[in-house]
Amino acid sequence: MNEKFQKIVNKKFAIIFLVVSLILSTFVLYTPKPVAKDLENKFSAIRAQEHIEVISRSPHSYYDRVEHEEVRQYLINTLTSYLGSENVFEQNYTINETLETINKQKNPSDYDPDKLLYDIQNVYGVLKGENSEGILLLAHYDSRGHIGRFGEMGRSYGAMDDGYGVSAILEMAYILKDLKPKNSVYFLFTDAEEVGLYGSLMAANDQEFMKNIKFVMNLESRGRYGATYMFETSSKNEKVIDLYKHAKLPVTYSMATAVYGVMPNFTDFTPFVDVGMPGLNFATLAGLDNYHSPLDRYEYIDVSSIQHMGVQVEPIVREFISNEKYISPNYFEAKNDQVFFTLFAGILISYSKTFAIIFAIMLLIVFSIFCFFIIKNKTIDKKILTKILPFSLITFISMIVVGLLYSYIVAFIGKVPFNVTYTRVSNMEFPTFILITLLTIILVKLINKTKANNVLIIGIAVNLLLTILTTFLLEGASFLFAFTTLFGMISLLSDKVKNNIARKIILGISYTFMFFLIIPLLYSFYMALTVGGVVVLTVLLSLNGAVTLPTIIKQFELK
Repeated sequence: MNEKFQKIVNKKFAIIFLVVSLILSTFVLYTPKPVAKDLENKFSAIRAQEHIEVISRSPHSYYDRVEHEEVRQYLINTLTSYLGSENVFEQNYTINETLETINKQKNPSDYDPDKLLYDIQNVYGVLKGENSEGILLLAHYDSRGHIGRFGEMGRSYGAMDDGYGVSAILEMAYILKDLKPKNSVYFLFTDAEEVGLYGSLMAANDQEFMKNIKFVMNLESRGRYGATYMFETSSKNEKVIDLYKHAKLPVTYSMATAVYGVMPNFTDFTPFVDVGMPGLNFATLAGLDNYHSPLDRYEYIDVSSIQHMGVQVEPIVREFISNEKYISPNYFEAKNDQVFFTLFAGILISYSKTFAIIFAIMLLIVFSIFCFFIIKNKTIDKKILTKILPFSLITFISMIVVGLLYSYIVAFIGKVPFNVTYTRVSNMEFPTFILITLLTIILVKLINKTKANNVLIIGIAVNLLLTILTTFLLEGASFLFAFTTLFGMISLLSDKVKNNIARKIILGISYTFMFFLIIPLLYSFYMALTVGGVVVLTVLLSLNGAVTLPTIIKQFELK
């Protein structure tokens, strides 16, 4: 017992560093304390939640005509009290007008005309600036009123979806109402989002309305609590991201944006992107149990999530309406997308595709030089190719199988169809956390059976290959593999440092950076994809773990 205790004492530096790094990695998704309502000029989730209490008293879907009208009138009256009746308008589109617009779309089959039983009734207000051109804030005011995908109960009260977005926009109208901005602000509340995005479709194709819109931000909510993500941008987003950098406590990953762009998912943001409008899409993700269900009620809202939505949106809007450059013709046109990610609370890293390519090439050159010297000096372990690489491949395939099997079993027990992007079963967060923890422990034990550097070399090589592939095919996802490769090589080259304390610090910084990336991403992907996407978690855990885990082991092995 004394020997074991002594070993723990000897490793105290490594243990403390590891624990602190793990704790700090959770701060990446920090949400702020709500601002008090007596602060008139700052976004206050305390004020915003008062709107949610009113609009979520009853389900108010497109088909609940009485309750639907009550919410619509509340929006009109509230906007009128802030902006004046002369600046509040209704957008009413008949069923026939909506059908005509659908038939003009590139893919009319994406819409279901049978769901159109009533006219579309949008509401919008304008905070007029010196220029009529400006920014559009967008949210839908209808709640989920019918059963949709498996696992959903329908009859939502709309407190979160989309009470969060509606209340945030009303709060923005409140805090900006006394300004005399250079550029205008448009506040749009769309109808019939839950039955087919019809309100946003009609607004986006209304040329008279859209002639003054230069940028759009859609505010959504699928979850109940946690960070509000900026999860989607318009294409060629170089200048769009430059504007987003004004947000406070930004939470975003270009990997999510890249993946979402190839998934069959849609929000009110979609019709605006389809007509070429630049913009940003925001949503909360955590807390799926309340989504599209009777549990989407006022008493379950999280004001911190609403505050986080506000502290991102407010400075972007203030920046936009204060500078005429944003309404200049073609200002947001660009040739490429940016690569970006949240490193820590309030820290957003972004860079161009050109830099991503240079970065990938530099990593390839450095790793090639390293491989050249270990082969030349005959210091490479032959087991890497003959035993470790084949075993690593088997382990990777096993991780995929485990992830898929776990999701299939959960779907079977929960009596819902399996789908990688949406398998809705309640209360699976903790079991999934246990699974990922157990798999991590297994990976550590497997790595301990060989030299950490052997696994590290393979992990670096695989992540480098993925860096090159994603840089040219899906650049938004490249940052995870590129920085894993970079800090993996730093870990490998730390062996040249003679001072053990310095080596421990270098190794600790290396895996801490990787923690800051992979842990929030694993959590975010789980919340976005549900339990069906656990296979994505096991794949990312394998790829990142092949570098991160050997780095941790190397630090613990140092005396």
